[in-house]
Amino acid sequence: MMGAYRELEGCMQLLGHVLRRLTVLKLPPMAEQLTRQIYFAGASAMPGIVTRGAFIGTLIIVYVIEVLEADAALAVKILLWVVLREMGPLLAAFLVLQRSGTAIATELALMQITGEIASLRQMRVDPCDYLVVPCVVGIAVSTAVLTFYVQVIAVGGGMLLSALVVNATFDELADSFFLLASPMDIVYSLIKSLLFGVSIAVISCYHGLHPPGISINAIPKAAISAVTQSTLVVMLLNVVFAYLVFGVLLFGLVTAEL
Repeated sequence: MMGAYRELEGCMQLLGHVLRRLTVLKLPPMAEQLTRQIYFAGASAMPGIVTRGAFIGTLIIVYVIEVLEADAALAVKILLWVVLREMGPLLAAFLVLQRSGTAIATELALMQITGEIASLRQMRVDPCDYLVVPCVVGIAVSTAVLTFYVQVIAVGGGMLLSALVVNATFDELADSFFLLASPMDIVYSLIKSLLFGVSIAVISCYHGLHPPGISINAIPKAAISAVTQSTLVVMLLNVVFAYLVFGVLLFGLVTAEL
């Protein structure tokens, strides 16, 4: 219990340091680190999302229309609820966690064990300024961009491919989408994806900077702890955020009294 409290306290302190030191991103070395992080976590991950997003959108529309025998409006409404509000941010967050979260924790743990972090301090370079601040901002931005990318591919690709296999035209699906979609859905998913990205980055950086030992075996342990705790926090944030914004928890089993 005390260990969990110390980890939570450490993550909050690290987050506070990032918020206080955002101005260091103006410096060329930190700006270069930020650019690299956005490219690795965001741009290089986009090709793998195309097929997944289009498949998810197509599967939802085809299932609702063919299996549940619903009309196009209901199919698009479920697509909006599932993809824009929930699956889009979650899919992007887990993709970032799978690719970048493990890489960050592993790299920082290796730097800590091999003495590179200590060398930075000896050169009067704050490791948190140089490594953590660009990482957290880059992961947050990348998660938000990937979320929007997933939403566009899932909704657009889903409607386009579904028109080829079900008794509904693309124009009919598109009309239902523009009629039912609201800016609130985009704002909701954007804010939630930013929170997901910040949580993943802070937790991964914390465990990377505090490996459970000084041997090489501590590196995979740090990565496992980062992935496990990041997954738990992302799911918890998703539940709490949905309950606060829409008053719905656990797929409608609990409703908030507004």
